[in-house]
Amino acid sequence: MVGVNDGFGSGAADVLPLAVRLDELPRAAAWLETLAARDSWPERTLFTLQLGLEEALVNVISYGFPDPAPAEAAIKIAYRRDRGMALVRICDNGAPFDPTAIDEPDVPEDVEHAAIGGHGVQLMRHLLDEFSYCHTDGNNQLILGSRLPDIERTPQPA
Repeated sequence: MVGVNDGFGSGAADVLPLAVRLDELPRAAAWLETLAARDSWPERTLFTLQLGLEEALVNVISYGFPDPAPAEAAIKIAYRRDRGMALVRICDNGAPFDPTAIDEPDVPEDVEHAAIGGHGVQLMRHLLDEFSYCHTDGNNQLILGSRLPDIERTPQPA
Protein backbone atom coordinates (compact mmCIF):
# COMPACT_ATOMS: atom_id res chain seq x y z
CA MET A 1 0.00 0.00 0.00
CA VAL A 2 1.24 3.46 -0.82
CA GLY A 3 2.16 5.28 2.36
CA VAL A 4 2.24 9.03 2.83
CA ASN A 5 2.60 9.01 6.60
CA ASP A 6 5.93 10.78 7.03
CA GLY A 7 4.44 14.21 7.62
CA PHE A 8 4.71 15.20 3.97
CA GLY A 9 1.03 16.10 3.86
CA SER A 10 0.17 18.08 6.97
CA GLY A 11 -3.61 17.82 6.70
CA ALA A 12 -6.38 15.88 4.98
CA ALA A 13 -6.54 18.44 2.15
CA ASP A 14 -2.80 18.02 1.61
CA VAL A 15 -3.02 14.34 0.57
CA LEU A 16 -5.07 13.00 -2.32
CA PRO A 17 -5.42 9.28 -3.09
CA LEU A 18 -6.06 8.56 -6.77
CA ALA A 19 -7.32 5.57 -8.69
CA VAL A 20 -4.95 4.37 -11.41
CA ARG A 21 -7.02 5.88 -14.23
CA LEU A 22 -6.41 8.79 -16.59
CA ASP A 23 -9.84 10.21 -15.76
CA GLU A 24 -8.41 11.11 -12.32
CA LEU A 25 -6.22 13.84 -13.88
CA PRO A 26 -8.88 16.60 -13.61
CA ARG A 27 -9.39 15.76 -9.92
CA ALA A 28 -5.64 16.03 -9.29
CA ALA A 29 -5.53 19.37 -11.15
CA ALA A 30 -8.47 20.73 -9.13
CA TRP A 31 -6.80 19.61 -5.88
CA LEU A 32 -3.62 21.45 -6.85
CA GLU A 33 -5.59 24.59 -7.77
CA THR A 34 -7.28 24.51 -4.35
CA LEU A 35 -3.91 24.33 -2.60
CA ALA A 36 -2.55 27.15 -4.78
CA ALA A 37 -5.49 29.39 -3.86
CA ARG A 38 -5.27 28.50 -0.17
CA ASP A 39 -1.52 29.22 0.00
CA SER A 40 -1.49 32.14 -2.48
CA TRP A 41 0.94 30.64 -4.99
CA PRO A 42 2.01 32.83 -7.88
CA GLU A 43 0.71 31.76 -11.31
CA ARG A 44 4.13 30.46 -12.36
CA THR A 45 4.27 28.08 -9.39
CA LEU A 46 0.83 26.70 -10.17
CA PHE A 47 1.64 26.38 -13.88
CA THR A 48 4.91 24.50 -13.36
CA LEU A 49 3.47 22.16 -10.75
CA GLN A 50 0.34 21.47 -12.81
CA LEU A 51 2.45 20.66 -15.85
CA GLY A 52 4.82 18.45 -13.87
CA LEU A 53 2.03 16.69 -11.99
CA GLU A 54 0.05 15.92 -15.13
CA GLU A 55 3.12 14.65 -17.00
CA ALA A 56 4.19 12.46 -14.08
CA LEU A 57 0.70 11.06 -13.46
CA VAL A 58 0.18 10.24 -17.14
CA ASN A 59 3.48 8.34 -17.11
CA VAL A 60 2.68 6.48 -13.87
CA ILE A 61 -0.84 5.54 -14.98
CA SER A 62 0.14 4.64 -18.56
CA TYR A 63 3.38 2.75 -17.89
CA GLY A 64 3.65 1.90 -14.19
CA PHE A 65 0.91 -0.71 -14.01
CA PRO A 66 -0.48 -3.48 -16.23
CA ASP A 67 -3.75 -2.76 -18.01
CA PRO A 68 -6.12 -3.20 -16.30
CA ALA A 69 -4.42 -2.14 -13.08
CA PRO A 70 -4.69 -4.67 -10.24
CA ALA A 71 -6.94 -3.91 -7.27
CA GLU A 72 -3.94 -3.14 -5.03
CA ALA A 73 -2.61 -0.50 -7.45
CA ALA A 74 -2.43 2.86 -5.69
CA ILE A 75 -1.30 6.43 -6.20
CA LYS A 76 -1.22 9.20 -3.60
CA ILE A 77 -0.14 12.76 -4.08
CA ALA A 78 0.84 14.97 -1.17
CA TYR A 79 1.78 18.62 -0.74
CA ARG A 80 3.86 20.63 1.67
CA ARG A 81 5.75 23.92 1.82
CA ASP A 82 9.39 23.51 2.72
CA ARG A 83 12.68 25.28 2.03
CA GLY A 84 10.83 28.15 0.33
CA MET A 85 9.20 25.79 -2.15
CA ALA A 86 5.82 24.30 -2.91
CA LEU A 87 6.54 20.55 -3.05
CA VAL A 88 4.31 17.83 -4.46
CA ARG A 89 5.13 14.17 -3.94
CA ILE A 90 3.69 11.46 -6.16
CA CYS A 91 3.85 8.05 -4.52
CA ASP A 92 2.80 4.86 -6.31
CA ASN A 93 3.28 1.12 -5.97
CA GLY A 94 3.77 0.48 -9.68
CA ALA A 95 6.86 -0.83 -11.43
CA PRO A 96 10.04 0.90 -10.23
CA PHE A 97 10.96 3.71 -12.62
CA ASP A 98 13.25 6.70 -12.12
CA PRO A 99 12.31 9.49 -14.56
CA THR A 100 15.22 11.60 -13.32
CA ALA A 101 17.64 9.03 -14.79
CA ILE A 102 16.32 9.37 -18.36
CA ASP A 103 18.86 10.81 -20.79
CA GLU A 104 17.93 14.08 -22.41
CA PRO A 105 16.50 13.46 -25.89
CA ASP A 106 18.39 14.75 -28.90
CA VAL A 107 17.07 18.09 -30.10
CA PRO A 108 15.89 17.58 -33.69
CA GLU A 109 16.19 20.11 -36.48
CA ASP A 110 12.40 20.29 -36.67
CA VAL A 111 9.33 18.80 -35.01
CA GLU A 112 8.77 16.27 -37.80
CA HIS A 113 12.04 14.54 -36.91
CA ALA A 114 11.54 14.55 -33.14
CA ALA A 115 11.69 11.17 -31.43
CA ILE A 116 8.69 10.23 -29.31
CA GLY A 117 9.36 10.00 -25.60
CA GLY A 118 11.42 11.79 -23.00
CA HIS A 119 10.32 15.31 -23.86
CA GLY A 120 7.88 15.64 -20.96
CA VAL A 121 10.60 14.63 -18.51
CA GLN A 122 12.94 17.15 -20.14
CA LEU A 123 10.28 19.85 -19.73
CA MET A 124 9.91 18.97 -16.04
CA ARG A 125 13.69 19.20 -15.56
CA HIS A 126 13.72 22.61 -17.20
CA LEU A 127 10.71 24.16 -15.42
CA LEU A 128 10.82 22.66 -11.93
CA ASP A 129 13.22 23.74 -9.20
CA GLU A 130 13.06 20.29 -7.57
CA PHE A 131 12.80 17.02 -9.50
CA SER A 132 13.93 14.02 -7.48
CA TYR A 133 13.12 10.33 -7.19
CA CYS A 134 13.57 7.47 -4.77
CA HIS A 135 12.19 3.94 -4.49
CA THR A 136 11.43 2.99 -0.88
CA ASP A 137 9.47 0.11 0.63
CA GLY A 138 8.10 -0.95 -2.76
CA ASN A 139 6.95 2.56 -3.67
CA ASN A 140 8.10 5.05 -6.29
CA GLN A 141 8.35 8.56 -4.85
CA LEU A 142 8.77 11.51 -7.18
CA ILE A 143 9.14 15.01 -5.73
CA LEU A 144 8.23 18.04 -7.83
CA GLY A 145 9.01 21.48 -6.46
CA SER A 146 8.68 25.11 -7.45
CA ARG A 147 10.25 28.00 -5.55
CA LEU A 148 7.91 30.42 -3.88
CA PRO A 149 8.92 34.07 -4.03
CA ASP A 150 10.09 35.77 -0.88
CA ILE A 151 7.39 38.11 0.28
CA GLU A 152 8.88 41.24 1.72
CA ARG A 153 6.92 42.48 4.64
CA THR A 154 6.90 46.23 4.75
CA PRO A 155 6.57 47.55 8.30
CA GLN A 156 3.22 49.19 8.83
CA PRO A 157 3.23 52.76 10.17
CA ALA A 158 2.35 52.95 13.85
